[in-house]
Amino acid sequence: MKQKTNYLKFFKYRLNAFLAGLILIALSGYCCITGEKETSEKYLEANISENDFCNVPQVDKPWVYYWWLKGNVTKELIARDLREMQKIGIGGFLLLDSRGYYDDYYGKTGHIPVPLDIKYEFMSPGWREMVKFTMQEANRLGLKMSINLANTGGSLRGPWNMKEDGPKQLIWADTTILGPKKISIQLEKPFDKKYFKDVALMAVEIKSDVKSLGKSAGLNLNWNTVSIPAENANIAGEIIDLSNKITNGELNWEIPEGNWRLLRFGHHVIGDEGSVDIFNAEAVTKYFNLMGAEILKDAGPLAGKTLTYFYNVSWEGSQPDWTVNFKKEFKKNRGYDISQFMPILAGMSKADRSINERFLRDYFRTISDCFKHNCYETIGELCHSNGMQWHSENGGPWPRNASMFKEADQLTFWGINDMPQGEFWCNSINDLQQRSNVKYAANAAHIYGRPLVSVEAFTHMTKHWTMYPSYLKPFADINFIDGANFFIWHTFTASPLEVGKPGYEYFAGTHINPNVTWFNKAGDFFKYLGRCQYMLRKGKYVADYCCYVSDKNYVSWGRGKKWTADSSLTPVKGTSYDLLNSEVLTDRLSVEDGKLVLPDGVGYSLLVIDLDEPVIPIRVLQKINELVKDGATLVLGKMVPTRATGLDNYQENDIEVKRLAEELWGNNSDQRQIRSLKKGKVYTGYNLEEVLSDLNIHADFEGPFEYIHRKLDIKDVYFVSGEGKAECTFRVEGMKPEIWNPVTGQIIDAISYYYTKDGRTIIPMDLPENGSVFVVFREKADKNHFVSIDGPEYPEFTEKKEDSTEFIFWESGNYNLKTTNGNSKKLSIRVDPSLELTSAWNITFLPATGVQSFDASFDKLTLWNDNSDPQIKYFSGTAIYKNIFNLNEDQVKKPANLKLGTVHNISRVWINGKDKGIVWTAPWSVDITGALKEGENELKIEVTNCWANRLIGDAGLPENKWTTQTNVHRVLDRSKYKSGHQAFAATDMLMPSGLVGPVQIKFGEKRSVSLNKASL
Repeated sequence: MKQKTNYLKFFKYRLNAFLAGLILIALSGYCCITGEKETSEKYLEANISENDFCNVPQVDKPWVYYWWLKGNVTKELIARDLREMQKIGIGGFLLLDSRGYYDDYYGKTGHIPVPLDIKYEFMSPGWREMVKFTMQEANRLGLKMSINLANTGGSLRGPWNMKEDGPKQLIWADTTILGPKKISIQLEKPFDKKYFKDVALMAVEIKSDVKSLGKSAGLNLNWNTVSIPAENANIAGEIIDLSNKITNGELNWEIPEGNWRLLRFGHHVIGDEGSVDIFNAEAVTKYFNLMGAEILKDAGPLAGKTLTYFYNVSWEGSQPDWTVNFKKEFKKNRGYDISQFMPILAGMSKADRSINERFLRDYFRTISDCFKHNCYETIGELCHSNGMQWHSENGGPWPRNASMFKEADQLTFWGINDMPQGEFWCNSINDLQQRSNVKYAANAAHIYGRPLVSVEAFTHMTKHWTMYPSYLKPFADINFIDGANFFIWHTFTASPLEVGKPGYEYFAGTHINPNVTWFNKAGDFFKYLGRCQYMLRKGKYVADYCCYVSDKNYVSWGRGKKWTADSSLTPVKGTSYDLLNSEVLTDRLSVEDGKLVLPDGVGYSLLVIDLDEPVIPIRVLQKINELVKDGATLVLGKMVPTRATGLDNYQENDIEVKRLAEELWGNNSDQRQIRSLKKGKVYTGYNLEEVLSDLNIHADFEGPFEYIHRKLDIKDVYFVSGEGKAECTFRVEGMKPEIWNPVTGQIIDAISYYYTKDGRTIIPMDLPENGSVFVVFREKADKNHFVSIDGPEYPEFTEKKEDSTEFIFWESGNYNLKTTNGNSKKLSIRVDPSLELTSAWNITFLPATGVQSFDASFDKLTLWNDNSDPQIKYFSGTAIYKNIFNLNEDQVKKPANLKLGTVHNISRVWINGKDKGIVWTAPWSVDITGALKEGENELKIEVTNCWANRLIGDAGLPENKWTTQTNVHRVLDRSKYKSGHQAFAATDMLMPSGLVGPVQIKFGEKRSVSLNKASL
């Protein structure tokens, strides 16, 4: 409900008066906790609530990774941690327990170790009791949770021996023999290959002279892994299956005339004994039953209610390339028998070398299909059958050169999840997307109809104890822009209470637990994240075009400025797109009234085909041809397909590819032409900007900021992020823009806006450093409103009446306000000078280590780390600044705003004993109207920094002088760990800390302006 209140003073200095012509909507809210299942239907509902935006429902709050360290937890610790999560505004957590990478790999990785013994063995009765207690406490507190289905990150592994159900590798041994000749060879099992089984035994005719080895050792020693044929590889001729020539393990065979290579293929188990054969659905089911099913028993009625997900991290485990039923899987997926082509896997070549490439593509694609279907889909089905959901980082990042991923389609992997998950790192503020794949995880969610896009948020390995909310905000914003709407903060570690502070931590991630210095001030940042998530889960993503580039989409990190490094077409600024894979294009995409649509409501105006190689699945090209004939608009890149993927029926398929390509591309892909193809239209030789212009499709957003657009029925929601002043253009017509501020929770109407001739809306915006707002269009525009406000600075609106609006002006000068009815309002404004607090500050320092507090006095505001006193120089914790100032009667009556200037790293403000809240991000100001009094006033500012300075200080002290305890500091021998993974040494540079200011009180002038009168 909109109310006539004075909140805009507070908003203006929180957001630096970014928008001209705004009116306040104050919110009276409630916190809605719901157990409703996250479905597409729920989030597609065209409904956004002002109350829920202000007071985020529990279901929309961010989660955290909750790491246990070698089972070192107690019920007391778990209860404390979960209580603090709920208190700070965390909605749930992802539970993982690991010995840590350092110990998992026997100290070889260089990751920071955890100097703790194992307390509860993974999946032991004691461990399960702790997990059961965790689920019960989470339920009591209204928290949701997920559990990682492994005792480590990066693989599916547990404290058991999977034996023959472990991951498998194809190996081979060979010997060359000149026939004719009779041979007898005893086929021994290799003693050093675990759970070895024979796969195939064959004789392959070769065309060059070879020497006869004449020894059985050739088939029993010197086992090799899969080998790609070299340029000078032997050419394979006739292939004879020798499996029927084996009796009691002995090969007896009359070799025909010629040169023959005997090949013996087998498979053996690789990797840790606790790992599972991820290509075998039966083995994966056994693995799930060892852990997932047991946890579900312990969960009882909490399964699907409190424990809502199971999870697995991005793959970092073994690299298998075979399974017991691989031949059947190959035949099912590729349509032909693999046996006659297996010599290619031992480095031999077909006479037509193109067959090698086709077969290897089929082989590696079958590997990834087995992984996708028999592992991830199997787990998903097991989750669903137990009322659970499944999320994972199965889309990567993963190594493209690994056999499992050579031909894998990343989008298909992500699409299996109920909630696709990406990740982003926060290493450098100068490169926000240095390591992020969120754009592509979100892309998969869009095309597969998944409403939620989770993200492993704020990961790093190099900046321990140095992160804080205002540093993290721009990383959050850019990943919201890229499509994330479910943050899982990495990481909240269960540091044993007896360890002390800052405590023991998992080696990676931005630490967030009660030991963090600013933890109790983080609530407003979590509210911010929750408000953004709430809005970005509603409706559907707006994209202008979809693009197909490959049958095997892959990216390690990036934002998709181009779909491939060598693409001939480039996305147009101010527009959005989705990449399609073969599955979605052939099975989910259709044409309705000339628009390309997916079953879940996402639609596109264009289909772009910009291939990264001249190879395409025949079914894809056939579907493209069908879509354009049904009325789609097609934009073609320069790469023309010349052949089909795969070996099955390849000669006929190649002919059909060339025929369809000629029908679509014509004779010259560089030639500029627009052709009609039945109901559709085809562009060749044009760039995308030209095509959009020809079709009268304007930019969705124009301005210097980043944006993402979602559509809710007739409502449009834009999230805009950036810094500075600009007029921004939105592709919405006839609707009134509102500004929803996720930092404060306040909603205001934008009265200063106007329309373009092409039907878009222009709004003047002013964002502070790392600023962000939602611009919402949900109601018809007012007939009469302000279209421009010129002056020294945008004023602030406090109340809109039927024919007038109340403003607060914060800068003196002349203002000219124009309305849609042609009226011009001219104002001459004079505001009282600002009051800078220059007197001495009395400061009480409260060390985060819990040692004795101490007092100091600063004549002027300076950095703590520049202080000559070591206890201030190396201080970490909270300092309380106090200052007394006097105001006269006129000043007290004015609107007032406290500007803090520079703050390192987060603050809380009191005026005359009144708590004015947390100030954690730019513009570092707070509304203090109504809190001031005539005469003497007391200002109190709490400022909290990070742990780094105290840890650096301790690194230079004798051990008996240390006040901190953690596994992530005091690394004096930097060669001990990988470069960058260590924490602090005494010589490290200190972090800027403390209140720098200038601290000043800014006064405003309140005026009422009529919309209808021609003059004032």
